Amino acid sequence: MDDSSDDDTQGYPHFETLHVQTPLIHSPKLSIKLDCNIYHKIESIQPSGSVKMRGIGNFCYKAVESRGTDIHFICGSGVNTVLAVAYCARQLNVDAILVMPKETPAPICDAVRLEGSQLILYGENWDVAESHARKLVKRNGVYVPSADHQHIWEGHASIIHELREQLGDDNPPAAIVCPVGGGGLLNGVITGLQDVGWKQVPVIAVETHGSNAFQASVVAGKLVTLSNISTIASGLASTSISAKSLELSLVHPVVPFAVSDAMAADAVRLFAEDNKFIVEAASGAGLSLCYTQVIRDILPSLEQEADVVVLVTGGSDISLTQLDEYRK
Repeated sequence: MDDSSDDDTQGYPHFETLHVQTPLIHSPKLSIKLDCNIYHKIESIQPSGSVKMRGIGNFCYKAVESRGTDIHFICGSGVNTVLAVAYCARQLNVDAILVMPKETPAPICDAVRLEGSQLILYGENWDVAESHARKLVKRNGVYVPSADHQHIWEGHASIIHELREQLGDDNPPAAIVCPVGGGGLLNGVITGLQDVGWKQVPVIAVETHGSNAFQASVVAGKLVTLSNISTIASGLASTSISAKSLELSLVHPVVPFAVSDAMAADAVRLFAEDNKFIVEAASGAGLSLCYTQVIRDILPSLEQEADVVVLVTGGSDISLTQLDEYRK
């Protein structure tokens, strides 16, 4: 293999790309509907099925780079994070102990086992599972967080470096629509925008009403922890946001926005009809701004030639059964 095989990573921060470059797809239907150019960044084709692959991949690679393969990863931080860790562990030849709630659907459990990771089903929810996972960390154990770590943000920043290649150095988007859970992706997106000189590109940070920790924190001017979570968008279900997210919102244009579960579900259905594949409700939250035309209210001065990029984050918490329920 010649040296040209490394060209894909030129201009990126230095990290091993366990993730893949994803397509940026123009949506003619939504572009006509909104009278501007709508693009979808399709992260559902990542090896683990979601954008988590970028941040988790970089974190896991850095851990092996600094400590070698005589370690084991431990995680209990949500379906998409766990699936990303399982994939990374196999690729890096590292053992992994992954903890998920007892009621985790069988297909998710099968996917984890297929990667060769040790799976423990424990507790009734993710909070209990994560607490148990952290207790398993021993001398050679590395706990993999879902969002709140510098290496995770660096990995997610790669999505912006890709966008610069796909759109062109001199063609920054008018806005980026970014679903927000714990803040890891948001931190990476803002960091990436700063890195490439797109410091004026606004980020619309989308949550659901039942999991709007970032919106609540921005409004309060301090970190807010939600007392409970109530949303179908499991990929966004976080009671708190990274402190870095609030910090970055003070130095970069960010618009926090919350949508209803119904809006997210309907967007999943419409996106499936338009594109012939399905994504989970976390992606639907961001897509809903376009399908409902709410993005025009958020950005009323969008011009016809403006490019808006929606991060379609993917995710595994979706099935044909759920899609059928969304139709109802």
